[in-house]
Amino acid sequence: MDRTPEARTIVVSGVPQHELDCRRMADKLVIHFQKAKSAGGDVEKIKYPTSIKGVAYITFEEKEVADRVLTVEQLLADKELEKEYPLTVYRFSEEVFCYTHAEVDLSLFSEHEKLVKELRTRNRTVRISPLQANQRVQVEGPFTAIKKLREDLLRLLETSQKEKSVTARDRRRERQSSRAVTPEQGAAPFSSETDASNTEACLIWLDTNVFRYIQHVHKDDFDWILKKHDVQATTQVEGELTGVTLKKSYQGLWQLETAKLEIEQWVSNVQSRLRTETIHYEKDFEEEKFLQACKDVSCGFPRVLFTPVEGHIDIIGNSSDCYLFCQLVEMQMKSPLHDKDRWLSTSPGATDMSYYSTGRTGEPNSLPMTMNSDMHRMPGNNLYSSMHCDSWSER
Repeated sequence: MDRTPEARTIVVSGVPQHELDCRRMADKLVIHFQKAKSAGGDVEKIKYPTSIKGVAYITFEEKEVADRVLTVEQLLADKELEKEYPLTVYRFSEEVFCYTHAEVDLSLFSEHEKLVKELRTRNRTVRISPLQANQRVQVEGPFTAIKKLREDLLRLLETSQKEKSVTARDRRRERQSSRAVTPEQGAAPFSSETDASNTEACLIWLDTNVFRYIQHVHKDDFDWILKKHDVQATTQVEGELTGVTLKKSYQGLWQLETAKLEIEQWVSNVQSRLRTETIHYEKDFEEEKFLQACKDVSCGFPRVLFTPVEGHIDIIGNSSDCYLFCQLVEMQMKSPLHDKDRWLSTSPGATDMSYYSTGRTGEPNSLPMTMNSDMHRMPGNNLYSSMHCDSWSER
């Protein structure tokens, strides 16, 4: 039986940060997880605070206790606390060192409360806040768990859209059937609605930033897939999501499904290599300066896309290009001269390997695990997931 400290350790998220001082809160957590009501037992040690806000690491003396507390809903309650706080508890692993915060927009879904409950059940390692008035929730947890949550949301959204599409098509056919005429009555006039019934469509939901990057860098590849399968595509931007509707006549429905699968696999491959960095600015008047700096630096990075968002600018591309892009923008903003020609002459572009040596591993696509950076965006969210890297050590 594995009795290593890691096997006896749990991660606790959702710890209230401003109710008590850190030492007192650590005591409250130890007391809570020693209670029989919490399915707890003797605690060997606790690490709180950690580099991740609202997260504690608790090591029990017995692995069985660590396994047991994972099966119980944990609610932190004490007379010194203003209210009860639900805690998210999951098994310790190295994945916790890549911890992600995100905001998810659920407005495209129906039955929001039911959806949140389902997501909590299916994603136990993700802490999901109560639903807000704007149909958004805050989520946090290991990056791989957030990625799985993203995939769950995409599947649920696609299923919902398919059901709506089938229902609309059945209603259209019912209306057409009710208007059908016999040969003795004469032929029915040709209508655009009847013409539309001769086509089939399917919907693919993509992250808006990813779709913009594809249009910026891989548009020819995307158009080639459409042309190869002889399908047409229309797009509709819904905030952080973009719906791509593929259309094909009934005579070639198999091509429609093939095109959908190929596009999904291709987009997944492109997205797996992308990284989103965020450049923040504090005052509105700084936006123009930052945008100009990004525009100047972008001349040396044809495969990087920068997108202005309220209060910040998203930089999208592969890891090494995004890292260098942000470094050069920062250097240019600190320079008192803002000489465009001088900066362009020093910009390394995507192939100048001399810029990868300082502070890197020597591999251009490697990621320095000591930096805080925004990771992949999630569907249905405005979400910019800040990755925190930590090490397991006692303070």
